[in-house]
Amino acid sequence: MKFWLICDYRENYTNYANLGTNTMYNDHPSIKNINEILTAINSLGYDCDYFGGIPELINAIDTKRTFENCIFLNFTDGMDQQYSRVQAPALLDILNVPYSGSGVFQSVIMNNKHFCKKALLKLGIDMPKSCVVSHDMPINLKIVEEMHFPLFVKPNCSGSSLGISASCVCHSKDEVLLKTSELLDNFDEVIIEEYVKGIDVTNYLIGNTNSYLVNNIVTAELFDNSPYAIYGIEEKQNKLRKLYLDNEYLPKDIVEKTKKQSVMIAHTLGVHDICRIDYRINLSTQNISFIEINSAPRFSSTSEIGFIASKNNVTFSNMVQYYISTVMDRLK
Repeated sequence: MKFWLICDYRENYTNYANLGTNTMYNDHPSIKNINEILTAINSLGYDCDYFGGIPELINAIDTKRTFENCIFLNFTDGMDQQYSRVQAPALLDILNVPYSGSGVFQSVIMNNKHFCKKALLKLGIDMPKSCVVSHDMPINLKIVEEMHFPLFVKPNCSGSSLGISASCVCHSKDEVLLKTSELLDNFDEVIIEEYVKGIDVTNYLIGNTNSYLVNNIVTAELFDNSPYAIYGIEEKQNKLRKLYLDNEYLPKDIVEKTKKQSVMIAHTLGVHDICRIDYRINLSTQNISFIEINSAPRFSSTSEIGFIASKNNVTFSNMVQYYISTVMDRLK
């Protein structure tokens, strides 16, 4: 069995890091991260090579390449267009090859924060009210006025905290209009949703229905103690937070309830193999608010999965093995 690793790497795309720093930052893994995954896979005894990213997949289609006895491991966020995480599943379907991660439809839904929440309405889980705005879909002020301020304005289809800063918290209609206009200069769609007070929590899942090898809660305590502390692009770039695993920070019943809810969300959306679900949890009210789900969460020794591995006293290679085992079990 041959494995091909699919990933578009950070160094090939726009740098969103602060000017004056030597840091490279955007919504893509680094070359170092790709090599780390590749090394781990081969250290486990598998035959794996780096295939390339979206351009290489397009070339494979154009040149009518065929593949046998192989699995494509999809670690890419796609390129820089809207709904970029859908690109690899769509191209891999055209190539008619088995691959890891969710399919086209599931990736489309997860890539759209607003409509993903719509897809989960029947579950009866708590989610902030929201509306979506684009150049073709102007802001509906009536809907905005019916929401509870403050509101949070952010890109609807982007990850890695791109476009997010403290100014995304808006306390008036005028602030919402200003921030929405600003974001639409750089992003195709913007979501306006009610701001949820609480602490940032993410639930990392590796597995499929009835069999999850990883189901862990990571709580992020921000260094910013202001009333509306935001983990924006600057904070994420510089990792300005402290992480806790499961009930190191949260009460055990909240941890178990969140994990159960995450499995239900993943099952409802038809997620394959891996996802990361973000919440805001208010410990005073014990309210668990679903914020969004990521179909291609970062997989590195310095991301949440590396933190989970360290806390569970397993190596990064072990986590890679969990992922490969999950994919192979599903494809059987």
